[in-house]
Amino acid sequence: MPNITELKRKAIDVRKDILKMLNIAGSGHTGGSLSMVEILVALYFYKMHHDPKNPGLKERDRFLLSKGHAAPALYAVLAECGYFNKEQLWTLRKFGSKLQGHPQIGLPGVEISSGSLGQGLSIANGMALAARLDKLPIRIYCAMGDGETNEGQVWEAAMTAAHYELDNVCAIIDFNKLQIDGFCCDVKDMGSFVHKWNDFGWNTIEIDGTISRLS
Repeated sequence: MPNITELKRKAIDVRKDILKMLNIAGSGHTGGSLSMVEILVALYFYKMHHDPKNPGLKERDRFLLSKGHAAPALYAVLAECGYFNKEQLWTLRKFGSKLQGHPQIGLPGVEISSGSLGQGLSIANGMALAARLDKLPIRIYCAMGDGETNEGQVWEAAMTAAHYELDNVCAIIDFNKLQIDGFCCDVKDMGSFVHKWNDFGWNTIEIDGTISRLS
């Protein structure tokens, strides 16, 4: 069972680091980063199989941040895990820094360069199919924004995963109800995510976003 008290403490530390990073940088996506914290902490400190000392471990689980603008949250968690020195966090968005506004391959722990929304789940499907061929018992976690699901590619990927029965893929929708142009329901109302994903052949679980309900 997870240590809820420890996970909550780490989530607070990560939130502090995110705010400090963004303040020093003078730019970035605060809301989209903070809404991801509990998800990332639960994955990296409880659920995922990974090794900060060996980022290229073949048997590692993969995490893909499809909503790349939430990079500060991923960077803060990776630093907390020990993938790189935490002092690097304060170089966010600086010229020559490996910590740019969107994740880029080359930083330990980053699996894909992302930021062009809608592509993450397709990449996750490709990784899952490759893992099946290689007989690797790994899981691929893909985090997307609720506004991101306005992209048609997301639903093509959802159908593909269901068609090939990719049970090693876990899609996570960060339902923070906002996108760059305003409230998601005003820009393009997607209705019930649970019903939609169920209809696309997924086993869908709705959570309240707090660490207290981890299982």
